[in-house]
Amino acid sequence: MKLKHLLLAALAGTAFNAHAALTTYAPWDATYPTIAGVQFNVNSANGVTVAMGAHPYKSGVTMPNNGISTYYGPSGTYAPDGLGRANWSFDFAVDFGRDCQGCTVHLLVDKDPTAGMDMVDIGIAMAVANDYIDSWNMEMAFMTALVYDFDPNANSNTAFSLYVMNAAGAEVARSDINVIVGTVPEPASLALFGLGAAGIAALRRRRAA
Repeated sequence: MKLKHLLLAALAGTAFNAHAALTTYAPWDATYPTIAGVQFNVNSANGVTVAMGAHPYKSGVTMPNNGISTYYGPSGTYAPDGLGRANWSFDFAVDFGRDCQGCTVHLLVDKDPTAGMDMVDIGIAMAVANDYIDSWNMEMAFMTALVYDFDPNANSNTAFSLYVMNAAGAEVARSDINVIVGTVPEPASLALFGLGAAGIAALRRRRAA
């Protein structure tokens, strides 16, 4: 496996105990009812919830995925609105739930479109009062300025990390995803991966019982 896949597998494994599968996220559905049903990698810890997902830009809510943290996005740009946006967007949400005085939230984006990884904090650290839900596109002008000139027509492998830190600088909760463009596994392969993930989760629950 290539470096990025190994690193992402490690990240997914770290959070596996907190969630066994992608799931919808109710606050998103309330904020964006016209595209409700997006699937997220949701992680809740220490009273804080972070969630990351992805969906086709203005053309549906679901993309093929491995059931845990990897999405397979369509290449190209969306023509009807004339904005030149990539055919997929990434989604994120933070809910501080209870008091988390001094906490900040950070969004990291991978600026290496290959199998390597070069994560950069794109500078959206927010105060604790600002629970936040949004959807961004790699072809938005500020993303090009902050990360790199993304090519929506090329094969790419883009990782995203969303995490909350407390006032002491310790990580409170994290969600990681990646979006692969140019290689979409066959549905049967995705189904087998999902069954394997479910089996691992069931085995872990049995051992914990």
